[in-house]
Amino acid sequence: MRKLYSALLLVLLLPLLAACGAADPGTTTPQGSTGASTAASTAASTAPTPAETEEPSTAASADASTTAGGTATETATATGASGDGSGIRVALVTDVGKINDGTFNQFAFEGLQRAEEELGVEIDFIETQQPTDYERNLEQFAGGDYDLVIGVGFLMGEAIQLVASRHPDVNFAIVDFAYETPPANVKGLVFEEDQAGYIAGTMAALVSQSNTIGVVGGVEQVPAVQRFVKGYEAGAKAQKPEINVRQVYLPSFTDPSAGAEAARSQISEGADVIFGAGGQTGSGAIQAAAAEGAYVIGVDQDEYVTTFRNGSVEGADRIITSAVKRVDNAVFDTIQSVVDGEYSNELYVGNVQNGGVDYAEAHDASSVVTDEIRAQVDEIKAGLADGSIETGVSVE
Repeated sequence: MRKLYSALLLVLLLPLLAACGAADPGTTTPQGSTGASTAASTAASTAPTPAETEEPSTAASADASTTAGGTATETATATGASGDGSGIRVALVTDVGKINDGTFNQFAFEGLQRAEEELGVEIDFIETQQPTDYERNLEQFAGGDYDLVIGVGFLMGEAIQLVASRHPDVNFAIVDFAYETPPANVKGLVFEEDQAGYIAGTMAALVSQSNTIGVVGGVEQVPAVQRFVKGYEAGAKAQKPEINVRQVYLPSFTDPSAGAEAARSQISEGADVIFGAGGQTGSGAIQAAAAEGAYVIGVDQDEYVTTFRNGSVEGADRIITSAVKRVDNAVFDTIQSVVDGEYSNELYVGNVQNGGVDYAEAHDASSVVTDEIRAQVDEIKAGLADGSIETGVSVE
């Protein structure tokens, strides 16, 4: 870890450097394990707030495939003794946004924090401010004697590949990206979001009285977002073939206001259930929709707990479920593999069968989500798990 006196000196000098124009505004300083613990407390008690950043880039890597069926062919050198994470250093670089965003980045961070608590690893993190910082942020950790560097988000795929090629002795992992030919030292962590979306669509169709439902997605170029949206439509139509599914993609994961506006538009078109599938943008959608009296569905985490603060925020009785994506478990398990000396570049695929995706309980909306509805949803979930039900979703 960095020496304490160096950290203190940096803190004292930063204001002077900034005043003189010497600091580079594009670079985000690693937070450190102490900062991580403080941020985690904030995440548990503070509602998501929009990050003051540029919009995520919609450009994907031109030379990297996002096919979830990529096959691992090589194993990188692993570090660490079995069951003992002391001496293992792990760092996480968020996508644009913060570790208390209530959905995607926060779940990844919680997996990192759990590894610190249960495995004894040393952790650090950077909250990315804009897409142009991906490579620079990753490089800070890759060149800093870390055993594992984790990037959060599909849009980081090209940057991870570049940095990993320069540091073949460092292990990497990336959430929501699968390479056609994975580098020996990069592990992809992907999910069958269409299954979670399918369950959410089933729930929405069964609850809807107007026969019109809506979904507000994030960046359309991200395959995970498309799988959520298309799975939602497929699940709803499997229950009610004639149901009207209003859908929109927005070019940002950190624009709650745009999400709110889109949700209100869908409600004006008759939607009485809204699914927010786009980070903080989606959270803004479901908060606004709940305030308008619609029922809502969260994404990634149980947003009753995060966005609606365990029921303390107005509209908490309108959230009927969340399409849960266990990014935390994927991150933790990857760190565990480094600790145990078993890290490989084999692709992780989270689905209903292995608990990688699921749905959250209805909490304050349990009177709406009746025992009969829950039984129907659980039947669909079981069918997805055993393969007797397929979503039929494909993403180009």
